Amino acid sequence: MPILTLECPQCSHVFQGLVLEGTRMPEVWVCSNCGSREAHLLPDEEPVTHPWEEEGHGPGLCPCCN
Repeated sequence: MPILTLECPQCSHVFQGLVLEGTRMPEVWVCSNCGSREAHLLPDEEPVTHPWEEEGHGPGLCPCCN
């Protein structure tokens, strides 16, 4: 489950998107700030692994479980 960094050319908002394992990459990314359908992946940003996939994940051990 990679976490990808995206940017909207309309409002310059930088945000993250999650692609669940076993699913296709979206053809269109929608900006979470202005709703533009022109958001794109930032090429220099490496995908980050979601905490669920890291060793030691569990209640209280990562930001999403607190």
